[in-house]
Amino acid sequence: MFEAWTLIVALFVLGVAENVENLQQIEELKCGYGNPDAVKVQFNVTEGQAKPAEFPWTIAVIHNRSLVGGGSLITPDIVLTAAHRIFNKDVEDIVVSAGEWEYGSALEKYPFEEAFVLKMVIHKSFNYQRGANNLALLFLDREFPLTYKINTICLPTQKRSLSSTRCIVAGWGKYQFSDTHYGGVLKKIDLPIVPRHICQDQLRKTRLGQNYTLPRGLICAGGEKDNDACTGDGGGALFCPMTEDPKQFEQIGIVNWGVGCKEKNVPATYTDVFEFKPWIVQQIKENLYTPDNY
Repeated sequence: MFEAWTLIVALFVLGVAENVENLQQIEELKCGYGNPDAVKVQFNVTEGQAKPAEFPWTIAVIHNRSLVGGGSLITPDIVLTAAHRIFNKDVEDIVVSAGEWEYGSALEKYPFEEAFVLKMVIHKSFNYQRGANNLALLFLDREFPLTYKINTICLPTQKRSLSSTRCIVAGWGKYQFSDTHYGGVLKKIDLPIVPRHICQDQLRKTRLGQNYTLPRGLICAGGEKDNDACTGDGGGALFCPMTEDPKQFEQIGIVNWGVGCKEKNVPATYTDVFEFKPWIVQQIKENLYTPDNY
């Protein structure tokens, strides 16, 4: 009997120690990091899919129980997204979901969490037709706990050189433009950044025409055959590994618009987060939020 109790106490102590260690890891979480232990969870991950908790800032934006796009968690209770996904919707009908992997499936090993939106702030100069000033903030009714599968993304501290850079988009959007349904499992899309002058020249060869001018505040990525973000990914983050630590990511763009999907030499456009960072910070201050990230 004594040996049995000794074993029970030992297991209890080990369990407490492991929990304390996990809590310390969570408390020490910094923006832009995925959790290396979470990807060890046994799931059938195929090519083109993200691993569970690989990009834990990825948010599903939901309107009346239907996915309308993506977003990114920039503080525990603020989501950055694209205005064009929500500008014509009532705030009380919007919910955001964090910690998703297979969208809409509350897996026992990998549950997600939801929060209601108290307020949405859309850039006052947002232009739907041109995709200009296409960003919005969602202020949530609660803070998401930062865990092994929910974390914030870093915002850029300086203008990044976009030459020879590849970055990532994660989302539940369509695999093909002609698809009738969004994807189930979170996609991982590795894309080249395209300089603005090259992007504008390539877009002028599409239905946009030779006189098309790329609006200020947009950057471009993609242009590779069969490799692109697509419908339903709008509002999600375009994020890049940091030079100092490639395991840490910063968000440089917001999925904006494209001419179709996955066409060679037809890059898609993204709202330039660095360009609009002063606006983001100002809106947070005006709404009495003082996150530690800024």
